[in-house]
Amino acid sequence: MKLLDVRIDELNQSSLESKIRSILGQKKLHHIATVNPEFLVEAQKNETFKSLLNKTDLNICDGAGIAFWTKILYNKKAPRTPGVELAEIICKIAAQEKKSIYFLGGFGVAKDASKAMKLKHTDLIIAGAEDGETNSMNNNITQSAPDIIFVAFGAPKQEIWIDEYAKEIPNLTLAIGLGGTFDFWAGKVKRAPLWMQKLGIEWVYRLCQEPIKRSKRIWNATVIFSLLVLKDFFRKS
Repeated sequence: MKLLDVRIDELNQSSLESKIRSILGQKKLHHIATVNPEFLVEAQKNETFKSLLNKTDLNICDGAGIAFWTKILYNKKAPRTPGVELAEIICKIAAQEKKSIYFLGGFGVAKDASKAMKLKHTDLIIAGAEDGETNSMNNNITQSAPDIIFVAFGAPKQEIWIDEYAKEIPNLTLAIGLGGTFDFWAGKVKRAPLWMQKLGIEWVYRLCQEPIKRSKRIWNATVIFSLLVLKDFFRKS
């Protein structure tokens, strides 16, 4: 299905796990995007980003707003899997299948995030971990030749980097942008209580944690996103 002219794949967690296992069993590169309302707002003014999202191999619904509006307006079910939860699924499967992961991005948290996942999944193979953003490929990544790369630059930078550079990494089968996931794993940011996660209102918790930093992002992800969806729906009706 599509929302604001961007493809959203309708996969529940069981189907998603099966898909990840299938991807890791192949020799071709797959790009997965964790699409949230901010992605879709950005895609309306960034045609390059929109085009990129429509050529990824998999677009996972990572946003309660997406799940809500697709159900209300189109009677479609887009099961939500937050990026941090999808990444943990990938780590679990990678450990079982002896696949290596490279952690790229974040600010002072990539190594701590990789250590946290290694503690949780003792068989996980860490190919490498490095902080910060990069506008090119480096020898550390290509020489480590990971099976999977987690890129945490934030959108749309991470998706653009994957599209441009991931193909240069030998043996890579899965690349995924993960935004602030490393911050959660490294303990720099705490996730909302489980009841808020289930209700799809984690954004309220993040807003309370970082009101100045998050206010504009939350406005875009809630108000602006909803207005764009409704405008698009009535325009096409």
